[in-house]
Amino acid sequence: MKSNKPSSTRRHASLKNVDRNFTSENRRIILAIILPIIVIALGYLAYCGLSKVYDKLSAIRNTQSLIVDESAQITIKASPHFPEANIKELFKLKKGTHLADIDFEKCREKILKKYPILSNITIHKKLPNKVTICVEERKPIARVNYEAGERVSWLVVDSNSVVFNFPLNDSHTLPIIKQAKPYTLSGEKIQGKAQLALRLIEFCSIKDISNIQLTEIDVSDDLYLIAKTRDYNKIVLLWEYIYTRGEHDLTNLQDAITKISSIIKNNLKTGHYQTFIVTGKNRVTVSPNEKEYIK
Repeated sequence: MKSNKPSSTRRHASLKNVDRNFTSENRRIILAIILPIIVIALGYLAYCGLSKVYDKLSAIRNTQSLIVDESAQITIKASPHFPEANIKELFKLKKGTHLADIDFEKCREKILKKYPILSNITIHKKLPNKVTICVEERKPIARVNYEAGERVSWLVVDSNSVVFNFPLNDSHTLPIIKQAKPYTLSGEKIQGKAQLALRLIEFCSIKDISNIQLTEIDVSDDLYLIAKTRDYNKIVLLWEYIYTRGEHDLTNLQDAITKISSIIKNNLKTGHYQTFIVTGKNRVTVSPNEKEYIK
């Protein structure tokens, strides 16, 4: 008679394997569920902890950056026509303000865009609670004038061709660039014939050409640039000679002015109330005697 013991043993072993496999599968499932929960919980706790640390550091920073003494913490180097009070107001620099809360670069960009009279603003911050602001102002070299009916507009322009508002009392001695209509607004750059007039003013400020002191340059005429000097002389330059197809010919412009300067220096029977007409290279006619100088 055969014994059933081996068969029973095999069944028992098989049941153990099934139980072991079932237990292993459950463990994997449980780990797959619990591990993400643990990770999320740990992440949340870490976030809360870091947030508290950040809040504490921010509170400390804000306390340190608080303006309590304006004269000791804020240094303003203002410009003649843009006072210190304006700068403080635009940057919101006052007692009780936190320097850490001010976006200085954003404020700087807005101010430069709104006030073309300023060429640059330099900001130096010394942590945690000091700041120095230096303001640079544009230097006008000419006035820009146009007439619109009965209304006359006066603006000034600097060497970079930027037009801006400026007190008339401080610019009334500057030469005038006269236009027929408002081509340029404050904050923009003059272009075309008006820009060529600006180059002429710059060139005449050179030491060797100082005997030509311009008071007005009219660029509204279609054929000629017409300039007036302090000694009541007039300079008439043919546009075709100095300005062709919208392009400046600075070489011809400088040659013409150099020739006129030479004529005046050599006192070749010229004086007040003379008109110098330039129509070509080294070709200058002086009226009222209509004498022509050809080099």
